[in-house]
Amino acid sequence: MQKNDTLLKPVEKKSKLGKSKKTRKPKKKRYFFLKFLILVLICVVVFMACSLYGYRYIAEGTAQAQMPLTEQTGVVFKVSSGSSAVNIAEQLKEQGFIDNTQLFKLLSKFMGFDSAYKAGNFIISHDMNYYALMVVLSGEPLKNPTKDIMIPEGKTLIETVAILSAQGYIDEGKFLRIAERETEVFNFLKDVKATDSRKYPLEGYLYPDTYRMDEGWTEQDLVDRMLNEFHRVFKQEYYERAEELGMTIDEVITLASLIEMEAVHPADYKKISSVFHNRLNSDIKLLQCDATIQYARIYEGLGRTSAVLFKDLEIEHPYNTYKYPGLPPGPICSPRIDCIEAALYPEKTNYFYFFATPEGENIYNETLEGHNRDQQKYGVSGFN
Repeated sequence: MQKNDTLLKPVEKKSKLGKSKKTRKPKKKRYFFLKFLILVLICVVVFMACSLYGYRYIAEGTAQAQMPLTEQTGVVFKVSSGSSAVNIAEQLKEQGFIDNTQLFKLLSKFMGFDSAYKAGNFIISHDMNYYALMVVLSGEPLKNPTKDIMIPEGKTLIETVAILSAQGYIDEGKFLRIAERETEVFNFLKDVKATDSRKYPLEGYLYPDTYRMDEGWTEQDLVDRMLNEFHRVFKQEYYERAEELGMTIDEVITLASLIEMEAVHPADYKKISSVFHNRLNSDIKLLQCDATIQYARIYEGLGRTSAVLFKDLEIEHPYNTYKYPGLPPGPICSPRIDCIEAALYPEKTNYFYFFATPEGENIYNETLEGHNRDQQKYGVSGFN
């Protein structure tokens, strides 16, 4: 019985190395491979779906960005100079163009728009997707609308500021604060200082003309434009001529401003200049210029008057040329180039007196007797 029992026992197979061989499980490996394959397929499908969605999103955004819009059909969106993608995203959200600032910033960075945004005005709409907004805001801004700002001649700085302020062009306080500053940026202003007698060093140098200003300009921009225009018209020749006459640039502009205010017709510019030059170079010295009285009245808060009266000549003011000899402390308006040239190149005459008839004609005389006689002849009362 023992032999049979022994024979009935299963014999364990051994490998050549004497170890038992384990049974393989091919089904388990196939299961893991199948899972991996499914995962890859899912990733491919997701990638393709995202790519398709991204392509359609970009195509839709491109079409939206190319759609022509006007200020009537869209909204003007302003990007200030120096704005970052963060600033723009916050503005867009505030104005209801996007819902998620983080997504806009992420897409801006990922798609290369982060540093491509430009300052200026753009027309966009609430129908645009993020990509369309990025394309438009990185494109060319609208041409800035302009305004023609007319600076009148023959007005004091205070009058000019009041006119521009009434038209809504400037903030009166800001402009006057700029006009009070001394500056040495230009040669013609290097020696011009603010004093008790002269509050605004820029009086006389804000050249009268019409200036086309881009939208968004400031009071400082306008002042800079006017000073640059003065610099353009005031040629080197004029500096040399002023030196020949023994005058400073400020004295030349002050004299030109008196000519600007006294002359009605261009033909009188150089004749009036000759009267003032003759007085300055004589023992008379007093210029007795009515326009300086008007200036004094304005700065005393009295305003202009239709006619200068005897009582006006008693105004205690440094610009009263009936009381104080020589030129006033500074210009009384911003003169045109014709008046500046007249101040530099007066006509050669022996005139010391002039007055305007009721018809606007200027009558000149060499003597006080002739001056008084002609005033009586034309029915004009004088102060000399």
